[in-house]
Amino acid sequence: MKRIRKATGWIVVAVVTIAMGLGCGDEDPPQEEQDEERRDADGNLCELYEEVGPYEVGLREVELEDGTPVALFYPAEEEAATVDRAVYDMRDFLPEGDRDLISDEDAPIFEMNAAMDADISGDGSFPVVLFSHGLAGYRYQSSTLLVHLASWGFVVASAEHKERNLAHVLENFAPDGDEAGEAMRAIVEFLEDDDGDISQIADTTQIAATGHSMGGNGANSMIGEPGVKAAIFYASNPNVDDGVADGEGLFWMGGTTDRLINASQVRIAYDRGPSPKRFLGIEDAGHLAFSDICAVGAEDGGVLQIAEDSGMEIPALIRTLGEDGCRETDLDVETVWPIVHHYSVAHLRDVFGIDEDPVGLSQATVDCYDGIAELEWLSE
Repeated sequence: MKRIRKATGWIVVAVVTIAMGLGCGDEDPPQEEQDEERRDADGNLCELYEEVGPYEVGLREVELEDGTPVALFYPAEEEAATVDRAVYDMRDFLPEGDRDLISDEDAPIFEMNAAMDADISGDGSFPVVLFSHGLAGYRYQSSTLLVHLASWGFVVASAEHKERNLAHVLENFAPDGDEAGEAMRAIVEFLEDDDGDISQIADTTQIAATGHSMGGNGANSMIGEPGVKAAIFYASNPNVDDGVADGEGLFWMGGTTDRLINASQVRIAYDRGPSPKRFLGIEDAGHLAFSDICAVGAEDGGVLQIAEDSGMEIPALIRTLGEDGCRETDLDVETVWPIVHHYSVAHLRDVFGIDEDPVGLSQATVDCYDGIAELEWLSE
């Protein structure tokens, strides 16, 4: 199937060359759980990884040697399903002086489908996914995505980038550098050297570096590092050096209504990048569609509205970042998430050799999402 579509100034040629061929087997393909009426463009049942995976998810907070907080999401034992869900309070990521402005009653709290300090799965070792949050973000900003990845059998680590996180930008109106790459390398060292039980199940010979927006630069800096076999750039357009990349599976994703890093810009980075690689464009998705942020406090008008109502001063940069993807004209994030979840898991399972053949990565799968998604895939 070949399809050309023009939308908001970008052109996607949806061509798939199915030759990346990395993998080795999945005993229980997810198609058994799919709606039998939902089929791809070829008439096949949609084989998708959008549903929660086979593992319960645990969450632990650790600190690196320099004091950097890291959230670790990991496959957990079944008993974790009976434990209260972990939550985060957005006030914890504000400057200390502003936290008391928002009352407990108005606190923007977000529930994650994970259990705090749950027992780790005994099923063996799991590939590692490193995640870097965006400018004015925080380590939990994409927890919905990170929990989903962990449920499919990945150890997922997300560091707090204090030099450019939400609190720092609210206080200083600009980042103070970017040390995401250093934090990601420190996480790998932690997982290799720590005596804890998570280190025992984290397979650092199979690593994916991922990042949202500015976090894509940190992910890009990991390409070529030992064990790194994949990278995913969410609403990010880093230019990957062909001389550094050596067969890693690269994936760029972008939305067409993103006014910060539009899908057309993401596509340019993809076009320049070395193969094997994939590109996914999502119609009407904005910048924050790859994060929790639009859903946090949505019943009260969203995070920005809650902050304004509390008397906080919102810098122009935060307003721009905090609205893109949450507007009424943007595709609802709860419609975007299943698409992002599916293609992220499918890509990682393919690159890490978990699936014998690519699952849910053909061009035909875009019809499983009513034409919202456009996929391109190039091999060698």
